[in-house]
Amino acid sequence: MGAEFIEKATPGFRKSWDRARTALATADLFTRAPDCAARTAAADIIGNTRLSVGDQLTVEAQGGTLIARRGHSDVARFTSPSPDLVRAVESSCGIAKGTVAQIHSLAGVAEISLC
Repeated sequence: MGAEFIEKATPGFRKSWDRARTALATADLFTRAPDCAARTAAADIIGNTRLSVGDQLTVEAQGGTLIARRGHSDVARFTSPSPDLVRAVESSCGIAKGTVAQIHSLAGVAEISLC
């Protein structure tokens, strides 16, 4: 009788698992969505610096422009960042986290996404 019961009850358990998965995926009043929209901007690579996609950089506001740094050395300079992007970095104490999204080695330009 034990094996027969398990065979009969199995479809019911699967249905309840599917309902629970649907409940988890459904947004409600307490669902938290990420509020950080990444902004990507082009920056000129300084000197012979080697960057790779996915590198984590620190982007700092300096004199109305933005500079990307790895540790204490400058690796890229944003040529003409949008005023909104500069204000966003300045409002976060002048520092933001950046991630290298793409590299255009022939042009010497890296696309850096800021969050």
